[in-house]
Amino acid sequence: MRAVLPLLATLVLGACAEDGGTVESFASDRKAAESAVAECDAGRRSRGCDAAREGLAEAKRRDREAIYRRAH
Repeated sequence: MRAVLPLLATLVLGACAEDGGTVESFASDRKAAESAVAECDAGRRSRGCDAAREGLAEAKRRDREAIYRRAH
């Protein structure tokens, strides 16, 4: 059950994203997420910022998991 809650939260936040960017789309396109987060950090504020940050965090998590799987 605990594993389902973060996924559900990610989907809910992604559904609220503006500018066509969802958490999943940002997680799948790390460069777009990094660019959007940089824009947000430079002063742009929208719900898309939240989706970009969540997506970037998810992309980094996936990368760490892939490295771990290769190592073991």
